[in-house]
Amino acid sequence: MEKKSYQPVRSILILAWPAVLEMSLHTLYWICDAAMVMRLGAREASAVEYAASLLFGVIAVCGALGIGVNSLVARFVGADDKENAGLTAGQALSLGLIITCVLALVLGIFGKPFCFWALKDEPTAVLTVEYYYATLFSGGILWLLVLVVNGVIRGMGNTRVPMYIALFTNVHNIFFDYVLIFGKLGFPALGVKGAALATGTAQAIGLAVGLLYLFRRRRDLALSRSSFLPIRKPVIKGIFTISYPVGLEEIVYNISRIFSMTWIVALGPISFAANTATVATESFSFMPGFAFAIAATTLVGQRLGAGKPDEAVKTGTIATIMATVLMSGIGLVFFFFPHYIMRIFNPPEAEVLSLGIACLRIAAVEQPFIAIAYTLAGALKGAGDTRGPFLASFIASILVRLPLIYLVVFVLELDVTYVWWVTALQYLVTSLIMIGRYRRTQWQQLAHKPSYAMENLS
Repeated sequence: MEKKSYQPVRSILILAWPAVLEMSLHTLYWICDAAMVMRLGAREASAVEYAASLLFGVIAVCGALGIGVNSLVARFVGADDKENAGLTAGQALSLGLIITCVLALVLGIFGKPFCFWALKDEPTAVLTVEYYYATLFSGGILWLLVLVVNGVIRGMGNTRVPMYIALFTNVHNIFFDYVLIFGKLGFPALGVKGAALATGTAQAIGLAVGLLYLFRRRRDLALSRSSFLPIRKPVIKGIFTISYPVGLEEIVYNISRIFSMTWIVALGPISFAANTATVATESFSFMPGFAFAIAATTLVGQRLGAGKPDEAVKTGTIATIMATVLMSGIGLVFFFFPHYIMRIFNPPEAEVLSLGIACLRIAAVEQPFIAIAYTLAGALKGAGDTRGPFLASFIASILVRLPLIYLVVFVLELDVTYVWWVTALQYLVTSLIMIGRYRRTQWQQLAHKPSYAMENLS
């Protein structure tokens, strides 16, 4: 029996506020990075945005492992099963290391030819390749392992440590962005390469901090050397089963994003720079959506692990309402005060500012739909349902977003603001699908622990 009755609002807030701060730190870095690079010019800003989206988009596909391990560890923690929680964490980290090595090879070989194929403006392509490889080999590839470590820690019910990791990495990132991009404190001015080195080395710092925490708290998970090796097929299968739909979801999202960005590039550097500035600004509004999704994934998993499906579904619903209210408020700020926000970037081209303001007003419309889509997806992932969010993403991204953006750019030849109207429609479709999936879930029939926990793993 639990010593205290479960209080969903309080529990959500305890997990969500550090996640909100973590997302705030990431967003602060993103805005600072975009603002500093924007001062170099539209081509430099476009190169950094494209290369970062390509590199971290590919890594995020395999980083879906972090979502899977979050859900599984949370279920075991809710059931007070430390042995299986530690085994799941160790096997996920071992698998993550193997994938990281393979990715380093593949991304190293194919990055340059892909960038020159995708980007028709040669100066932009050269800058993109420079940023891409400097980020990859200075530590950017380690982001996959950071995602896995953070997933383990969140599954334990701790969102503060990922927040501290974000604090360390983003302070490092912003400081060395300034120093290396512009050549301060005796360092040479490296431009986009300086931004890349700041980003890559920050991932190495984040991984070191996360592993140090797990090592110090290894008894909380019964984490030992045998948790990592040998590889246990039932555990890997269990992790893969819940993680691969999240990976497919990331593939769909990133295919959609890469094609969209490639097509927006065709509108010219001014439109792409305006889009980049708006994306960087809107990332601020994603904080509540991501934070409450993280809280929902962990708490729904833990309530199901404790054998309390009614509390699990109530938690997901409350988290969604809270996220929607907060993100709608941010949308109002975007709509009524876009001039003040976009001036942060201070682009050298006046057209970038005017287009960015128009795009940001459209972004305000999609905020409640993003909140619903993200948070309900987080709740379903905590329940082990990763297929639902994947299907919603596939329908909205591949069947709605891509055809309409192609129509806007190449057939109707409209400006970049219409791309943002397409994005708003995409999130509306996603949110409606997620609401239907959440309501149809048979919560009482969900097993409270993953099936491989019953296997003889000795």
